[in-house]
Amino acid sequence: MTQSVGIDVGKEELVACIRDTDGKSAMPAPFPNTSIGLKKLVVHFKEHNIGTDDPILLESTGPYHWQAARTLADRGYFVKVANPLHTKQIARLSIRKRKTDNVDASHLAFLASQQYGYRFIETEEMARKKALVRHFWKLRMTATNLMIHERYLKEYRHISRASISALLVKRCEKLKKEIVQEWSRGNDVKYLDSIPGITPFLAATILAELMPLERFQRIDQIIAFAGLDPSVKQTGGKHGTHGPISKRGSPPLREALFLAAFGSFSKGPMRGIYKRYKDRGLHHNAILCVLARKILRIAVALLKKRRVFDPVRLLTGT
Repeated sequence: MTQSVGIDVGKEELVACIRDTDGKSAMPAPFPNTSIGLKKLVVHFKEHNIGTDDPILLESTGPYHWQAARTLADRGYFVKVANPLHTKQIARLSIRKRKTDNVDASHLAFLASQQYGYRFIETEEMARKKALVRHFWKLRMTATNLMIHERYLKEYRHISRASISALLVKRCEKLKKEIVQEWSRGNDVKYLDSIPGITPFLAATILAELMPLERFQRIDQIIAFAGLDPSVKQTGGKHGTHGPISKRGSPPLREALFLAAFGSFSKGPMRGIYKRYKDRGLHHNAILCVLARKILRIAVALLKKRRVFDPVRLLTGT
């Protein structure tokens, strides 16, 4: 009998729920979110005959779920990770509006039985590189906000003192060089850097957010992960209308793709694409979305085929 497991992860506690194929769930069991608690969790799985093919689903909660997922994956279990939006949506279906760790664990066990989530194969090195890239983008946003506030103080309140934003900008530039140097050890940055508009640092950001590519089955899933898929409204049998992009994905990946799109259309093969959509009457920002999706599709293709960008293939459509 195939079973499915849902694990609600918290900072200090894990709650595991085992579900049979007939829909019956065992009583959720709590465990400390520590190395000792994870060992007890493995013993609990062995007592309930959880096999290596039984899906174990965890909600993506940053640093809290990673150690549990890595430990179980190293033990040979079939570990999967789900987007928190899935669990939030299924929680809204509850009439009684119950939101507890036990209920969340049972919801995750149900989602695991329905093949939700992607397989967890992220290594410690990949997690460290991704955390460093995301730290840069958060630091850069903080520096930008401080710079705007300091400009306000100087222009409207006549306060000009030591600038903290300047120090953060210097730290961002130093961190950017460290990230590029670390990601340049392989050929992946070289493949993406050949695409018009992509710099080595933008290539490192795209790699940090997309890797491992094996968790995506279709290119549409990658576009949705970047938040570049258009929102759609349709009801009553009428034709659906496309609205703005969903922005339901990775903000660093989306910003990196927009920066790449902004630097790609001034010259080179992307200029013809920009001009073609401009002649059709599309707004500049809408064309940037088109170029960002185009660059993302090209980047994924180059990573899978292990080769550099060829502008002739873009112009011929091959």
